[in-house]
Amino acid sequence: MAGAVCRCIQRFSLSTPIRQPASLSLYKLHAANYSTEPAEKKELTNKELVAEKIKERNMSTAMRLYLQRKREHDMFIAREEAEFEMGKQHLANMMGLDYQSMTQEDIDKSIEYLFPSGLLPEARPIMKPPAQIFPKQKEAEFDVDGRPFQSFFYTLKPNLNQKQFELRDCIEAVTIFGDRLIKQGKRADSNQVLDISKIADSRWLNKRELENMCVEIISDKEYEDFIYTLNRLIELPFSYRVKDEIFKYRITDATSQNTQTFLTPQYNDEGKAFVEFEGRRKTSQATVKVTKPGTGEMVIINEEYPHYVMDIGYFFSLKDRLQIIYPLQFTKLLGLVDLEVKVSGSGSSAQAGAIRYATSMCLRSFVDKSMVDDMKVNGLLTQDIRVKERKKFGKVKARKAYTWKRR
Repeated sequence: MAGAVCRCIQRFSLSTPIRQPASLSLYKLHAANYSTEPAEKKELTNKELVAEKIKERNMSTAMRLYLQRKREHDMFIAREEAEFEMGKQHLANMMGLDYQSMTQEDIDKSIEYLFPSGLLPEARPIMKPPAQIFPKQKEAEFDVDGRPFQSFFYTLKPNLNQKQFELRDCIEAVTIFGDRLIKQGKRADSNQVLDISKIADSRWLNKRELENMCVEIISDKEYEDFIYTLNRLIELPFSYRVKDEIFKYRITDATSQNTQTFLTPQYNDEGKAFVEFEGRRKTSQATVKVTKPGTGEMVIINEEYPHYVMDIGYFFSLKDRLQIIYPLQFTKLLGLVDLEVKVSGSGSSAQAGAIRYATSMCLRSFVDKSMVDDMKVNGLLTQDIRVKERKKFGKVKARKAYTWKRR
């Protein structure tokens, strides 16, 4: 019944023309006859519309395809940004943080907290703005008429060649400036020279990062030439004059600063390599010196009783002994290195934990990268920062409360 009524209404609406009131029709006629807009302006607007349509018709096929791809890419990025903001709000609610003041560092820490610490960096999820994950779309290199914007357009890689040309201009400018000062008897300022100490905490862009910057595919030979140009520029004594231009292509890895670096082995009088590291657990401290090659000898000295020199028999508990030997067994270096250990503070369990961590950090200098990754997954390179919780007022211990008695 309802469907029949709707169809009748639809037929009536299609067959019966909508009539406007007489007053409205007279008003429109009066507005058309007595319009305040000048006729010249109307004619000019029409001419502009016609000119735009002719321009669109004469637009090159390449420009039309580029505008279509650009429009689709912008719509895709807008959708991804909306999803990122929604996920950011959910993450802020889960962690009890303020959504408005939440930074990328807070997001990374939250994800690290929510997921297991044993995950490899390749397996750990990431949550970053879409502009940092998806490749940047290349801007138009020519106008509507097909004329290129850059003078390096016909080199097939205009952005890379433009940057290379700017670097060579900097080399020439710095060389001329240096020659002029040397003729005047002046030297470069030693406090501003870009030596190893000034660039030790940064590195050059790798090939992929340079490709993202130029939005172009770069071959290995082109990348080597580009880095060679940068090295040639930074070796000039007056290169600090173009410091900003140089550091555009250097990047500081926050991850490499947070992670502990490999200890460089030193050599004793016998020509043996050794590494020394200090580990902590609760209030105990252990200084471990690993020497390679060795025979598996282990010397443990307590700093409070330095005249007693002992081996692994220093620990009575079998659990503590296995805890010390485990890094050597895992890296398959048991019997191939010598250990000299000095411990102090806390009890036997904490001292064994400090020795284990210090030994693992020393052994990572004598194994390959795959073994270091396996050690990291097994928790050998993670320091145990747990300490005893302090006693609370009104309680027996940190958490234990007094027994309640009714009478």
